[in-house]
Amino acid sequence: MSSKPISIGLVGLSAKGSWASRSHFPYLLKSPHYKITALQNSSIASAKAAAEKYHLEDISAHDSITSLAADPNVSLIAISVKVPEHAALIEPALRARKDVFVEWPLAANLAEAEHLTKLAKEMGVRTMVGLQARHSPPILKAKQMIQAGKLGRILGTTMNATGMIFGPTVHEGFLYALPIEHGANLVTIPAGHAVDALCFVLGEFESLQAVLANQRPVLELVNEEGKMVREVEKTSHDYMAVVGKLQNGGVASVVYQGGMSKTEKNFYWEINGTEGDLVMEGPVGHVQMYQPSLKFVRKEEGAVLDVVEVEQADGFNFNVGKAWDAFAGVGNAEGGVTTFEDALVRHKMIEAIYKSDREGTRERYI
Repeated sequence: MSSKPISIGLVGLSAKGSWASRSHFPYLLKSPHYKITALQNSSIASAKAAAEKYHLEDISAHDSITSLAADPNVSLIAISVKVPEHAALIEPALRARKDVFVEWPLAANLAEAEHLTKLAKEMGVRTMVGLQARHSPPILKAKQMIQAGKLGRILGTTMNATGMIFGPTVHEGFLYALPIEHGANLVTIPAGHAVDALCFVLGEFESLQAVLANQRPVLELVNEEGKMVREVEKTSHDYMAVVGKLQNGGVASVVYQGGMSKTEKNFYWEINGTEGDLVMEGPVGHVQMYQPSLKFVRKEEGAVLDVVEVEQADGFNFNVGKAWDAFAGVGNAEGGVTTFEDALVRHKMIEAIYKSDREGTRERYI
């Protein structure tokens, strides 16, 4: 790659704190391969406030994507805001022929994702989507072990997890996720990240069937002290069960539920092969954020389940940083660059899950 850093216009770095400030910013600040040259927030004042808080000098402040996209000192626009806002921000950036990073999900629905993917190809720009679980050390190690034949022929896999979101209560900042049409829910975010990791390791589903439920259609809106303010209605699902056959012939089942488990079984993923089994366990069902442990046992008499040593992630910026490294073409880029095209496959899978539940059918998406 060129020795000149890639210039980034960052959308969503808030002085009040945000996912961008906890994940992308710590990596981008120290990376010699990137330089934040512009910020866009809801107002120029809020962009300047973020620049001041994070000690960013010589940056331009913007209050619209049109202004940011026209900035000659920006070659890549990184979008880290709520899902319903993605499409309206991505399209002007693409039309300005800027490279684009956007958090997963790419868009609120399949139609938007298809349009944006087609437009990115027409504009000839590079894209990346934040499916950073592909860069998690235990997930990469599991993929390596399977490719090396350590498990033999894959028989099947089971994943059971909780998604934190959509337990009995909700905070003001997450109200936007309650309508299913906003595309920011249990199926798309925690389960979406985890199933993407499953397919990254084992390959795609040949076909699937799904059952979804909105078991808590009414939630308690609570304030910062945890006290109830009022009740709010929810149309997004909070329970997902998917079963299907993988292209490699294995059987897969994935169950995600809202909230957290009182039994403390918040992420459990087992992969079974003819020669051995892998187990990953984590504290939360957001595998893209929280690194699971990895264990392996051979299918032979006397074998025990042993820990597989992998690099330990250091905070939320670890997997994100590895993804940025891959985009810059530096370091160990085993996880690759997850493009709009890759994200579109996952959006098609999610639409297949919705359709299967709605119509009671077995669905294919590729």
